[in-house]
Amino acid sequence: MKLNKTILTLALTALLASPLALAQQGQQQQAQPMPQEQEAPEVSDEQIASFVDAYVAVNDVREEYTARLQEAEDQEEAQALQMEANDAMTAAIEDSGLSVEEYQNVAMAVSADSDVREQVTQMLEERGVL
Repeated sequence: MKLNKTILTLALTALLASPLALAQQGQQQQAQPMPQEQEAPEVSDEQIASFVDAYVAVNDVREEYTARLQEAEDQEEAQALQMEANDAMTAAIEDSGLSVEEYQNVAMAVSADSDVREQVTQMLEERGVL
């Protein structure tokens, strides 16, 4: 039996509450003018490049697990997949050379600093991600 829509929605919401959610928020805010710049954390060019690597990898993991979650047959399987997805996203971030905390710090800078946001957007466009 397939998960009902409510459980599937909850499962996908939990999956997207991962480190990727902060990065996506930063990318979505790019299109909306910010009334006032927030104080952005200091990030290096190396951290930004690692963030882009991690963002691409995390997005791939998210896409894979979103599809797998849609096929989950019960809540227990969905929860196991969510945990597996979170572990895979954490591994993808760490494989890029950042800790989850550093990833989130860069994501906050993307959200708050238009120069950082522009740099990340350009790097993602060069990779064909955006």
